Amino acid sequence: MIRPLFFRYLLVVVLIALSGCALGKKEWPAAQKSEDTFSLELTLADRQARCLMVNVVVSGAIERLYSASIQYEVVGDGEGEGCIGCPFIPRDAVHFTRHEKGFYLQGNKLKLSFCGFDPDKEYRFRIAGKSELSTAPLVYTDVFIATP
Repeated sequence: MIRPLFFRYLLVVVLIALSGCALGKKEWPAAQKSEDTFSLELTLADRQARCLMVNVVVSGAIERLYSASIQYEVVGDGEGEGCIGCPFIPRDAVHFTRHEKGFYLQGNKLKLSFCGFDPDKEYRFRIAGKSELSTAPLVYTDVFIATP
């Protein structure tokens, strides 16, 4: 009689111990600040009529930068156009991915160029960078103005 009772208690103890392995906080892996993140700083923007060429310094985990985008909006009084004092709402974007034409990353310097602006209009733009880690947030530069 003692022996079956002992095995029941032993079984309960073992099940409790094994079920404890499944307990705990579970989260998706997140980028480690020091190892996996980067920042972007626009150092030069040159607009020539329809084209915008930008130079960006990438700091931090440069190798994690997978793609970059030029996000922009037209500044004016028309429908769907932004204004200088209004919050920036990118109406359009041009995307560049690593190993594709237009994405030039040498060391920590990124060069992007886009030719598609109306030469008579003013634009506001910023650069957005996406990490190769899917859980990392987008990284943005400040918003700048490109005058004709």
